[in-house]
Amino acid sequence: MRLWLLFLWGLALAQAPKPLKVGALTGEALYPGGRGVAYGEARLVAQGLGLSLWQGGGQVALGLGSRVQAFPVVAEEARAATGPSAWRQGDKVYVPLRPLAEALGLEYRAREGILLNLPWARLLGVERGQGRLLLRFSREVNAVVREGGVLFLLAQGEGEGLRQEALGLFLPLESPPDRLYYPGGNRVALEWGPLPRPRPLVLLDPGHGGQDPGMTFGDLKEKDLALDLARRVAARLPGSRLTRTGDETLPLEARLEKAREAGVLISFHLTQGSALNLYLPKGRTSPLAKSAEALLASVSKERAGLLKAYAGDPRLLAKALEEALGALGLVVAKAEGPYALLDIPGAGVILEVGVERLKTPEAKEALAQAIAHGVRAYLEGP
Repeated sequence: MRLWLLFLWGLALAQAPKPLKVGALTGEALYPGGRGVAYGEARLVAQGLGLSLWQGGGQVALGLGSRVQAFPVVAEEARAATGPSAWRQGDKVYVPLRPLAEALGLEYRAREGILLNLPWARLLGVERGQGRLLLRFSREVNAVVREGGVLFLLAQGEGEGLRQEALGLFLPLESPPDRLYYPGGNRVALEWGPLPRPRPLVLLDPGHGGQDPGMTFGDLKEKDLALDLARRVAARLPGSRLTRTGDETLPLEARLEKAREAGVLISFHLTQGSALNLYLPKGRTSPLAKSAEALLASVSKERAGLLKAYAGDPRLLAKALEEALGALGLVVAKAEGPYALLDIPGAGVILEVGVERLKTPEAKEALAQAIAHGVRAYLEGP
């Protein structure tokens, strides 16, 4: 009996509030529901580490550069740590600290208390262009526009006009930037002037090639049919590119390297019969890709166009292609899966075409025209 009481006492101590240190700030780590998951007040965490903080619509989100981690907010302790979800207690919202640290790349340590920290970032380079500055750091950073310039929080470095301050690296500017955003890759972009017309890269990927012929259909090979269809689509989309322009072997790694820079990717494959199949990614790992769907639904048409130059929503692309092909009386089947080639920030899909759809030059032209129309509709749509 004594051992059981000692066990319960030790368990209670483990779930009791503990000291919490977030950067230079201190607070209290709580354990809602007694499930052993440490929580900290969202506002304290954001202030201590210079993170962005959004609240509303039953959610709370914290961000570091292009990385964002969102949690649904619940009031019940028992539900909070099982999600994990954020937990509302009175007028304060608490977030699970370890999942947040893993998502944003924060340092998390649990000893006598909880330590949440963010190492200082190093400035690695500055690219200067007409009406544009692009700063690259050793990790993602947040930037704040303030009077007289921009402060890069918890960052240090040297460069023309830069000044080191207690909270970070300050860049004096004669006028504030019209746009400040995080294009990923530990970069911060500052731009002045009218919103530039976005030019997302449309990448067309003929499947297989070289030593990999794909499927065979009598005397025809999948690699040749895919290349022919991709060329026909490219001819209707000025500025688009192909992953391969001839009959060369192109490994998946090489295709992925090209695909990561694309705002739109269509990978062409062939199958038996007359089917038309669209394959979409079931999940994407890029933080920018994860937030693209919500962002595209809430920004203006101009800003949506700019966003599509860096990220995209494959569901919207698939919908545009489905409607364009449907105008020809063609029915498209869709499926989702963990396709490695589609794990990119841009909108990527795999289009599998039944060989019967390519029997005549007229049929090939009509199909290529519809695909190109679908891509244009996606890029020009809201």
